[in-house]
Amino acid sequence: MNALTGHPNGRTVNELATELGVSVSTIKRDLGQFGAAGIEVERMLIDGRAAARLADDRHRSLVSITRRERYTLLATRRMFDVFAGTPLAEDIRSLLEKLAPGTTTQQREEIASDRDCFAYVPEGGIKRYRGKEDVLDAIQTGILKRRVLSYAYKTARGGTKKGYLAPFSMVMFKHGLYVIGRTLHDPSSRMSTDEDIFAVERFTSVDVVRKTSFEVPSDFKLDDKLVSAFELPVGDLKLARRVVVEFTAERATYVRAREWHKHQTLHEQPDGSVRLSFTCINLAPVVSWVLEWGPHALALEPSELVDAVAREIAETNARYQQRERRKHRGAAAT
Repeated sequence: MNALTGHPNGRTVNELATELGVSVSTIKRDLGQFGAAGIEVERMLIDGRAAARLADDRHRSLVSITRRERYTLLATRRMFDVFAGTPLAEDIRSLLEKLAPGTTTQQREEIASDRDCFAYVPEGGIKRYRGKEDVLDAIQTGILKRRVLSYAYKTARGGTKKGYLAPFSMVMFKHGLYVIGRTLHDPSSRMSTDEDIFAVERFTSVDVVRKTSFEVPSDFKLDDKLVSAFELPVGDLKLARRVVVEFTAERATYVRAREWHKHQTLHEQPDGSVRLSFTCINLAPVVSWVLEWGPHALALEPSELVDAVAREIAETNARYQQRERRKHRGAAAT
């Protein structure tokens, strides 16, 4: 809005996008939301190009925030850097830009210095969402306006599935974006009884189905999906199994210092080691997690987890031994 203030003849959408450093689709979305905020914007053409101007040029940002609040916003922007190129990151940047005209010279100097007072370094790499702007825009529309989505999605095995989805929520999990919702056979049919989870980067196309709506079922509670550091539990909770992992005394302090599962239990052992127990539907991420601890973690339950960890260790060891044998054969040949 501030970029339109003082321009009674209007400005083109492309000009606004360039100045604010966001996409054209973000500008169009923001212009469409001004009406809901009570700000009248006139759509127009300038030299045949889409443009807009404020119907009442008296609107200005008068929001006053403290330095600590600005610091928190800057920290949030840093965390959203993992979503660079998406509407989520652009909206955070746009929010900070909108607040800028109301700041004093001293405040702008504080903002410049505070930018380097917080950093977010994701563990294990980040997913890339460049090129998914339209996908994310449609997903956000579906969630906020309760609209059914039609989608095409790349499966883990490389195939493609198409269908309809009622999106309930978006979740950031392990530095990636996921959509939780229920599928439909067609836009007007009843939703499935169980939730599905979709990785945003695997959507190849998403469109909002016009003149559709849905109600989030009363038995869906997002907090019920946010209980574990290992998975987003969707599906039949009856399939959840009890997991028990024992950690050596050398790593026990680190294990105690974190919450790995909202319903976890810790059992202290006489030798200083600790046993962590929790429930889990999908054991695959737990296998990787146990292996990360090397000799300091020992899977005890369930038997499927014990077998999977042992198999991974055996296969890894076999590869190293095979590599050593090749090295010895090469050395002997020379």
